[in-house]
Amino acid sequence: MVCYVVGPDIGTLSHTPSSFEPAGEELAGRLAALAHVFATPVSDVALLNEAGLQVERIAEQDLDEDELAAAHYRVLHHDLVPDAGVFLEKDGMLGGRLARSLTALMAAAGFTPDDTTRSSGHVVNELGFLAHLLRTGARAEAIAFWQEHAAGWMPLAALHMHGTGSTWFDRLADAFEIALSAIRDLERTEGANVASPTLPPALPEAYLDLDEPKVGLARIAEYLAIPARSGLVLSRTRLAEIGRAYRLPTGFGSRSRIVEGLLRSATQYEGWDAVFDALQAECHRAEACWTSSDSLWAARWRERLAATRAILTRLRDAEEDLAGSE
Repeated sequence: MVCYVVGPDIGTLSHTPSSFEPAGEELAGRLAALAHVFATPVSDVALLNEAGLQVERIAEQDLDEDELAAAHYRVLHHDLVPDAGVFLEKDGMLGGRLARSLTALMAAAGFTPDDTTRSSGHVVNELGFLAHLLRTGARAEAIAFWQEHAAGWMPLAALHMHGTGSTWFDRLADAFEIALSAIRDLERTEGANVASPTLPPALPEAYLDLDEPKVGLARIAEYLAIPARSGLVLSRTRLAEIGRAYRLPTGFGSRSRIVEGLLRSATQYEGWDAVFDALQAECHRAEACWTSSDSLWAARWRERLAATRAILTRLRDAEEDLAGSE
């Protein structure tokens, strides 16, 4: 059995995104290169080109090693971790049942994920796994993994990286989306064989009863902060931007606590309607990931976002009741 560990071997591609063709070996090299860049703050121009980043569009300051290291930590660790568990688990947590299922699947295919500092569902490991499958000739298995699992959360991870304030991350998001498009091209060429997603088999239950007497801002904030429940991608940076736009303090802590702080501030500083306009805009941002998608996951996420829109519409008219229940 051949084992593969994500590491310094990032392929030998020198294509720009505009000339990239999704041939199996080329796509494997690009995915491995992207895994490397997600794992390590890379400023080397040759390595960035191999990963498909358009280096000429990255500001010089964003290539500074110290600036890049700080941005890499902020976006991929502090703001929102690009991990399947964060987007697909009911509590938005790492290392749960989904991670264990992925570890078993990867091991059966001869792939050893780097799980010393990240879970098997982290984008570094999942991109590395897809590269491994393509390099070992398991194209059908790679397409199935994409259809059943990765297509359900990677587009949302790309959405998270846009608008971070770093041109390095803007270009990484572009390169990531181009690689995902190449996987879709391979899927269409090879044919789709998966009837429904299985990892996990469904999004978790997202029930939120606004008529429940004790629903409160904390429960609402938890719902909105967890992608699998609301369909939204609310990073710490995004929440801070909403707070600054309307001069509302958000507080600190988990993303759920920050959302709660934002809602609480909105009731105290006459910002309720503005905050809910901003959250509705976040629904539109997330839906854009699925509007033209033929992914098996798209309908599920659109349904989840429709439910969130309905909840936000009701919440707009419930400010006085919620403020009084706290």
